[in-house]
Amino acid sequence: MLSPSRQLPRVGARARITHFGGGAEEVVLIAVREGGRRVEVRNEQDEAFEFVLSQATARFIAAGQGQGPRLELIDSE
Repeated sequence: MLSPSRQLPRVGARARITHFGGGAEEVVLIAVREGGRRVEVRNEQDEAFEFVLSQATARFIAAGQGQGPRLELIDSE
């Protein structure tokens, strides 16, 4: 049986937002939608951000933006 080629997002998992220019911040997934293709995260300052899975790159990018922050899942399943 084949396993997923990428880590699947899950509520409560830790992730990292990588900002253009090299800054990064750790966040926690608070919602997973559209079969894992759209996620919402919250940072330590209680700010929420939404990311979508890019069909072109298979990476999570800020919703509504082609450029900008990227999301990397860091929790292992």
